[in-house]
This record gives sequence, structure tokens and C-alpha cells, in this order.
Amino acid sequence: MISSYTIGIYPRSEELIEATRKSSSNLRSLLIKEKKEYIAIQKKAKLTYVSDPLLDWDDIFRPFSKLKSVKVAALNRIYEMNTFYRRLSFEGGMDGAGNIIKSNLALSLLPKNKTVSIPEPYTFADQHLNTKYKKKEDFTIFLAKMLRKEINSLSKSGFKMIQLLSPSIAYNIDKVDFALLKDTMKILTRGLKIKTNLHLYFGDVSKKMEKLLDLPVSGLSFDTMSTPISSLKKHSFSGKSISFGIVNSYNTKIENKRKCISEINNAISKIKPDEAFVTTSFDLEYVPKKFAIKKISVLGEIARGVKDV
Repeated sequence: MISSYTIGIYPRSEELIEATRKSSSNLRSLLIKEKKEYIAIQKKAKLTYVSDPLLDWDDIFRPFSKLKSVKVAALNRIYEMNTFYRRLSFEGGMDGAGNIIKSNLALSLLPKNKTVSIPEPYTFADQHLNTKYKKKEDFTIFLAKMLRKEINSLSKSGFKMIQLLSPSIAYNIDKVDFALLKDTMKILTRGLKIKTNLHLYFGDVSKKMEKLLDLPVSGLSFDTMSTPISSLKKHSFSGKSISFGIVNSYNTKIENKRKCISEINNAISKIKPDEAFVTTSFDLEYVPKKFAIKKISVLGEIARGVKDV
């Protein structure tokens, strides 16, 4: 078997959606109840790493709206999805950074084998605004330093792996400034003892694979709906781990686990990574709860069926 985990935000039940809309008096208790349920489901599926389902996060960036230097701006579409996030405008320093992510997680509910998803700085800068820096490069470096404070705090809190969510890199792969990207990854990972997986989704990154493999992260993680597994087989992952985002978060169809296991076994035999994982293509929040539960279960079955590296 190989390791397994899920990515990002989970779907809310209809009851929780309604309670959120109305700001019901029982909203907090419903949130905790569903978080406990999802954590139990991950444990039952025997996922290697368990995550907070982030049901109280409106989007992956929103916790940072609590920084004193940040103002909430207009809604913006999430790439080509029919959903939106709230843009943030950074108008000062990073006072208060280092405890934002941790304070927005249900730490007491999570086991020791815990992981968490955070946006990486290149994507963060691409999707948000600032009034302090004229150059986007400087804003990106600022965000990298802010996020490193968050990672240090998460590491001290016992997290075993950080998932660096990188949709803007994949979506704009032909326009990416890899020198800047490498500098930001150095800031995030230099001297870090825990694992860091750069998760690439919403675009095919196969043409830039060698540049991605040169980045100073523990491993690369791919939405295999966008970057086909066949394209990964052409490269050596020696010195890196690989995560196959093989459980499709785009739709409700449940994966054929035998086909997935065969594909991954074949790929691992060719690329020879240091370590291999299976995960979701991105956040499960885009499918109804009952299908998310089924997909978590099949993810665990796929992981147990793949031969270890």
C-alpha cells in the first residue's frame, strides 16, 4: 500500500448550508458535528493523513481576512468554475501572521497523523490585491514570508505534511516566472522538517515538468484529470515524492479502483519516486456530501491496493 490523504475544503450538508445562510443559533454545534463525522470517515477509510474538512472556510484564502492589514474586496470567479471567492487587499504589514491557519482549525478533533492545505504564495499573489508593493514579485515574496510564519506554527503544532495548493501555477503554466517561484519555495521550505507537497490543478503542467521537479519541495502532486498519468511516466522522480490526484473532484462518478490501482502501479514502476501518495484532484466541496463520502472511501481502497515504492 501507499499513503493517502484528501485536499482542501469538504462539502457541507444541506442542513449546514441552510444554518449558515440563516446564521442559526445551532450553527457552531452543527459545524463541529459534521467535522467530527468527516474526520471519522477519513479514519474509517484508513487514510494515512487526516485533515480538518474546513467546513467553516468560505474559501481557502478567507482566514487571512482576519489580518489587521487586510480588507475584504469584491467577489472573483474561481478560474473556470461556477463558484466564487472573496478577493483580499493587503494594505500593510503582516502583524498577526503565524497563527491564522492554526486558529481556524479544529485541532482538538484531529489525530496525530494530520495534514493541512494552504495556498502557496504565487497563487495567492495572482488571485489577490495589495496597495503596498508596485511589483507583483515583491508582493509574492511578502506573501511567502507571511506563509512561512504560518507553516512554522503548523509544524510546531504537530502537522506532518503541508499541502501547498497551486492552481494558478497550473492554470498559467506557460507564463510562470520559475525563478520567482523557486525563490518563494525556498522561503517556505528552507530548514523545514515536515513534508511539503506542491499540488498542481486546473491545468496540464506536463510541458514544464523538469522545472517543477527542480523546485525545493518534498514532492509534486497532480490533478490527473488535467495532467495525465501517461505524461508523468516520461520523467524521473528520484529525490522527490509524487501524489496522484486520481479521485475526481469534478464529478460524482465513483472511480474504478482496479483501473486506478493498475495505472498507478504502472506509473510508479517507471518514474521511481522516493515516496508515493494518492489524493483527490482538488477540494471535494464541488460534489454533494454523499458522493464525497464514497470518494473518500474509494481513495483509501486505492491506496491499499497499490504496491509500495
